[in-house]
Amino acid sequence: MMDESRPGLILRQERERRGLSIEEVASQMRLSTRQVEALEGDDYGALPGKVFVRGFIGNYARLLQIDPNPLFDALMLPEESTAPQKNEEIPFPSGRKKSWVHYAIWIVLLVFPILVYEMYRENHEPAQIKPKAAEPAATPEKSAVPPVPQASPVRAQVPVSAALPLSASAPIEMPLPVAVSAPAATGVVHLAFDGASWVEIRDASGRIIFSRLSQAGSETHVSGAAPFSLVIGNARAVRLYYEGKPVDLAPYIRIDVAHLTLG
Repeated sequence: MMDESRPGLILRQERERRGLSIEEVASQMRLSTRQVEALEGDDYGALPGKVFVRGFIGNYARLLQIDPNPLFDALMLPEESTAPQKNEEIPFPSGRKKSWVHYAIWIVLLVFPILVYEMYRENHEPAQIKPKAAEPAATPEKSAVPPVPQASPVRAQVPVSAALPLSASAPIEMPLPVAVSAPAATGVVHLAFDGASWVEIRDASGRIIFSRLSQAGSETHVSGAAPFSLVIGNARAVRLYYEGKPVDLAPYIRIDVAHLTLG
């Protein structure tokens, strides 16, 4: 027999009564369809933890314009393990796509200095000097008077390499040009938590540099290449500072989740 007081069943029935699909609810709550199905199926083990389960149910009830308190009273959460929490990511939709232009620029920066060096070598390769062949001695003209024999000049045999300047015989070594990229702007993000909150921060390259569930009363500082892309759960319980200045999260909050860019 189905328990009619289950929070998930109440949420599903109210959603169907309003004619909303799971995809529409997931889009408005910024959750995945799998997480919405887990809420309606009371499958709380597939969700991040007690704090987020209550927050999701409260947000879902407000979306459907029903009182969340009866749902909280009927909520039965499984006991959480006392093992240390792992730094696992919540699949927040980021919408960020990597551009092929970024990789093309790096390929050009790496290949271009090598092409310049090869062209320089071809135009400045030291020429090889070959010894000039000795010219044949002129044939003396016939004469009635026999020619007076002359002593043959002694020619010293000098190695060609010794006659060449040292700079011409030695290979020319040119340093490879180094591609120097402009330094990326850096920044510091400071978060103070008045309640439990899951935060994800990405740097200018789109790499995740912070992703963690932080407890109430804790603080954290995150530095890296700006601009930063932030997703903050339970955002009303978080105080945000960038470069030492406070940032008002209220304009960026939608159903307790804030999405914003700093830098």
